[in-house]
Amino acid sequence: MFTRKILPILFFLSVTTLDADAFHNINGFFGEKAAGLGGAYTAISDDPSGAYYNPAGLTFAYDNSISLSASNITRTNKNYENVIGPGQGYSRNSQNYIPNFFGIVKEYGKYKIGFSIVNTLNETFDRTDQVVNPIYYPSVRSLRSFNIESYNQVQTGVSIARPITEKLSIGATLYYTHDTANLTNTALVQFANKGFNSITGNDNRKTVGFYPIIGLMYMPNNKVSLGLSLRHQFVTGGNRLTNGFALSSNTNSDSIVFAEGTDKAGGGSIGNSIYKTGALNGRIPETTEIRTGIAFFPTKKFMAAFDTIYTSGFKRNSNQNEIYFFGGRNNELVLKDSDIQELRRYATMNFALGIEYYLTDNFSMRAGTFTNNASSKNISWIRTAVEAANRDAGSDRETLAQTQNGIISYQLSSLRTPVRNEYVNLIGYSLGFSWSTSRASIGLTIVKESGKGGSQLDSTRPSQQMSYDSTAIYVIVSSKNN
Repeated sequence: MFTRKILPILFFLSVTTLDADAFHNINGFFGEKAAGLGGAYTAISDDPSGAYYNPAGLTFAYDNSISLSASNITRTNKNYENVIGPGQGYSRNSQNYIPNFFGIVKEYGKYKIGFSIVNTLNETFDRTDQVVNPIYYPSVRSLRSFNIESYNQVQTGVSIARPITEKLSIGATLYYTHDTANLTNTALVQFANKGFNSITGNDNRKTVGFYPIIGLMYMPNNKVSLGLSLRHQFVTGGNRLTNGFALSSNTNSDSIVFAEGTDKAGGGSIGNSIYKTGALNGRIPETTEIRTGIAFFPTKKFMAAFDTIYTSGFKRNSNQNEIYFFGGRNNELVLKDSDIQELRRYATMNFALGIEYYLTDNFSMRAGTFTNNASSKNISWIRTAVEAANRDAGSDRETLAQTQNGIISYQLSSLRTPVRNEYVNLIGYSLGFSWSTSRASIGLTIVKESGKGGSQLDSTRPSQQMSYDSTAIYVIVSSKNN
């Protein structure tokens, strides 16, 4: 069928996994100090942003503290090298301007009560692409695509913290998660023989759940602080709706394709035939994260902090089988592994190191460095080359049985079209400056992330090299009551 040959060509012009950054676990920083320290904040957390990093630290926050990220400008660029030919690459860019954190802390006796809103994910891609004479696809004259993507996740919740002893405190935060993703894509392929393929599609997902965080803070003396926090994403509901239409100038019966699906079931038609697939994914990964931190305060002017961030892997199963009704003995039941590739995550260990130094009584400088390792599977050129050759040759399935109603086949897990198709380990740096008084402070922080790795945007070709570069500027204002 024509879709088998043309959809891989359009793969790099669209997105198959509805997640803003489905390949990394660290997505931005929240709060003035945390951003400047590169996220090394678990053993400090003494302002409203502590509700996110370690709620036990709120015990040491000022009463009536308010923190607001007045603006967060983030620009991200992904470059995929030699995707459609030697020297013919592809890039995706996103630029956003949003407030990403609001928090407040109030004292009630021995307790500190907090409320915070965290915009953990916010990306928008709106672009038009035109590729002429792609070298790797000699039968294609041009590709045109209009693509709109938007991703957003907001965590809203309350926190509570209190001291257990003079040296030990405990705290907890309960966030409500609202996560949405929307994609619209229109593409036109013109061939050298003057034929064409036109493809349109829409994909929308909404997921809700709860994100509890519990934390401990221990200060053996006034020079050292130790922190620990544990969090887990729980999904309580979600839905997905997608539909697509493909039209070819080919006069064969499979030249018109309809596809639609929800979180309950999926299917469509190819010409006069129909097919059925399993339910689409309407969830997000339910990973667990453990943060440990240590902070040193050797002088009143200088502070250093170090964090480790472990994020677990995740796997969820669901019916992925497909049934094609072509009539007679041409029907086919395709058995697949039940692993939902879109939700698959691999465990990561990341590190953050930050320092703070007061140049004057009111003016401080912060700097940090951190890792942000990929939560996807490592991409090997040799492995992807072998798998791509099998897919392109149609050898991705093994026939298990032949019946009077058709055949039953099995598709190898490694030969399914990959949807988590990037692997880049990132390293980041932060630099921030803050002016503070006894009543308020304002800070400016710049965070830079970059890395190189691999990607496989077209499942019928081996992987390519890619680079990732992101710059974020945070302007954060805070007020406090002594």
